[in-house]
Amino acid sequence: MGSAGGRTPLSGALLCTDADRIPLPGWAAWFCELGVWAVDLALEGISGTIAVSVPAREYASVLVGCGSVHAAFQPQLDVAPEGSQFDRAAKLVPKRHVVRLISTRNTTGFVGILNEVVNKHNRESYNVSGGWFPADRYRIDVLRWPDNLRDFVGQSRILEQIDIPNGADGLLPGAAADFCGFSALHCTIVGDCKTIQQESETLVAASTAAEPLPLKALLRPRTVRDKARQFRSVLLPAREDPEDYRELVVGRKPKVTILDGAATVCRWLGAGMAPVTVALVERTAPSSEAAADILDRYRARSLQDLPLLGDLASVPAGIEVLAWQSRAGNP
Repeated sequence: MGSAGGRTPLSGALLCTDADRIPLPGWAAWFCELGVWAVDLALEGISGTIAVSVPAREYASVLVGCGSVHAAFQPQLDVAPEGSQFDRAAKLVPKRHVVRLISTRNTTGFVGILNEVVNKHNRESYNVSGGWFPADRYRIDVLRWPDNLRDFVGQSRILEQIDIPNGADGLLPGAAADFCGFSALHCTIVGDCKTIQQESETLVAASTAAEPLPLKALLRPRTVRDKARQFRSVLLPAREDPEDYRELVVGRKPKVTILDGAATVCRWLGAGMAPVTVALVERTAPSSEAAADILDRYRARSLQDLPLLGDLASVPAGIEVLAWQSRAGNP
């Protein structure tokens, strides 16, 4: 396992306030790098839990999520003719999938039901909600959970503009149209969705001259009630039943689950929705002791503790962290 230090652009980003732009605090960059390490563990086939004790939970889950999304991103938009998705699209069952078509020439997208995929007169085409689109100009993004086929049946195709914020250059892990246009579930954050969304509005910039952009542009979160929205992370409400979401989330194969807050850890730790769970426990919470007890029990059944690597070993003041490798099927 290599060093996680300095893997995300946020390590050198500027925090934008009303009055000035200042370097992102060291503790914030540390949380981003923690998200990178969590993904590294998952990619190496290691299941485990990273338990973090913090004075307060503010912003921690958003920052860990940004690091996780950055590390887990894989390119999806291949604009080369030989990179066509036609063969893969032809294997989809007709009228059973909602798809987004991403143009290789601009950022316009179309959302609708994939009716058929046709190769006729040496021309490969997609039929989406009654409209025909040449396969050499479009790539397909299949919308799976949390989108549902029944929400789109009977609708005409929906034209949309992919949201690529100004100032994104230098902060994204790949091409802006690729990162912003396609959907993938890299991490799941469980907590107070409204609070997390508010915290993700915090502005950062790649440099003193770059346009500021909110952290949500890097996290790209959505809730389960949003429809057809491009995403890289999904927010789940902590008060709902984990069993209502566990199998659905596992099917999308996120690398990391982030449990935001002591009460969330108590309720969701056993859900096992991703290979690696980051459990954030604020020490001032009424349920902090209960959360610590639950984490201790899981750690007692673990295979081994995992040492912090690289810059992560310099833990910011006021933060305590323990990590362990789990046995198969356990957090």
